Amino acid sequence: MDKSALISKLSLKYGFILASVSVVVSLTMYFINPVMVYTSFAAQIGIFILFIALLVFAGITIRKEIGGFWTFGEAFKSFLIIALILAITATLYNVLLMKFIDPDLPQKAASAIEDAQRTMMEKFGMASEQIDEAIAKAGNMEEKLQPSFKNIFTSFGVSLALYGVLSLILAAILKKNEPVTFNTFPTEEVQ
Repeated sequence: MDKSALISKLSLKYGFILASVSVVVSLTMYFINPVMVYTSFAAQIGIFILFIALLVFAGITIRKEIGGFWTFGEAFKSFLIIALILAITATLYNVLLMKFIDPDLPQKAASAIEDAQRTMMEKFGMASEQIDEAIAKAGNMEEKLQPSFKNIFTSFGVSLALYGVLSLILAAILKKNEPVTFNTFPTEEVQ
């Protein structure tokens, strides 16, 4: 199997593994507290760090499995395949969750987000009128969370764009070109 096909095969493998981990983590957090992902900054940062670590692990593992070296382009291709799988999986998961598993989740999450925002703004000493105005400017959060075609398409696009940027960064960090070797000709000893 040529190197490009092997990279694609391994990227698909690790993409599906990471997608499975993503679904398990999301379901676990959902069962702990359905709105935690929307309201807990610590949970969001924790998930982000976990997936950066998993992507780095997958990248290093793929690089080792193809011989220890890959160019920036090969690394980017690999991370982009993984990113596409993660974005599709996340989109499908959210549609299933909000359409079939818990259709009330957009309303519950919107309410929890508004409460969290209100509490944060009160801590900053904002007046009640200012808080109401800021929340009104943010728009209808429940509408933004509903799994409509527009929201699904937007969510997928944003996910893919963020994963694309992350893919560029990780590819730049994890690329490892083969060392250049020079053929040396035996030199004749001068007497």
